[in-house]
Amino acid sequence: MSDGFTLGVISDSRADVYIASTAPPPESLLQRLDRSGVRVVGDLLGHEEDEKRMRRIMRGCVAVLAIPPAPEAAMRIARELRLAVYPDLPEEIPSTVDGSPEYAFFIGRLERDFAQAREAIRVAVESEAGIPFLWADDGRHWTNVPGVRERTRLMIKHATFLVADLTLGPESPERENPSRAHEIGMAIAYDRPLVLTSQEPRRYPYFSIGDLQMSFWETEDELERHVRTWIQVVRPMVARHVYNPRPLVFEFDRERRFVGPNMAPFSE
Repeated sequence: MSDGFTLGVISDSRADVYIASTAPPPESLLQRLDRSGVRVVGDLLGHEEDEKRMRRIMRGCVAVLAIPPAPEAAMRIARELRLAVYPDLPEEIPSTVDGSPEYAFFIGRLERDFAQAREAIRVAVESEAGIPFLWADDGRHWTNVPGVRERTRLMIKHATFLVADLTLGPESPERENPSRAHEIGMAIAYDRPLVLTSQEPRRYPYFSIGDLQMSFWETEDELERHVRTWIQVVRPMVARHVYNPRPLVFEFDRERRFVGPNMAPFSE
């Protein structure tokens, strides 16, 4: 990345490869790539060609697999990004990304009692947008920046989009979290797409976000649906197509649900 920030994402795929083709890749090729631990990604299907979107998606890939006749725009962008281009699956494929791996980043409650809410968002993001969903202490990523504040700033700056949840916790039921306000402000300043959610009764705690739409949820399964819907609306801005996705299903557990301090008891 241009500012020297390095991010590594730990996943079940050892590499993301971009498919440049005017037609869907053969199933036999997808199976070979899948067996090799490669996630196969490409531009969104059913959308007009958009070079800005293609460039965003390619930046998160280690290489391009060009299937003739490959789109000229894709080949030009691959050259600009200095990505290796292969006509077929090579024996050795790079495992690190020199560009900017795509991911969505979470602003919100990191305590253990909010684990199911974060999982709901993760399933929605990774299923609908096809990119990893990360938060500060998830254990699924590493960076070259030791300081928490600077690391968080750079994670926000380079995120494809952010999910900010403003739900309050029992440790501070009436006081807004100043760190969240600061991080939301950074997301707006960096012009990052931002979805806002909260479990509290309908309220907009910060004047500066009063013109942004916020989704209110009661249970984590509602939260997952809200985030999915937001991604579907802005899909061309934030998503990529994954040809060999790992199916993700969110299963709501009422025993693990989060009940904020200002919420009325749930009806059973």
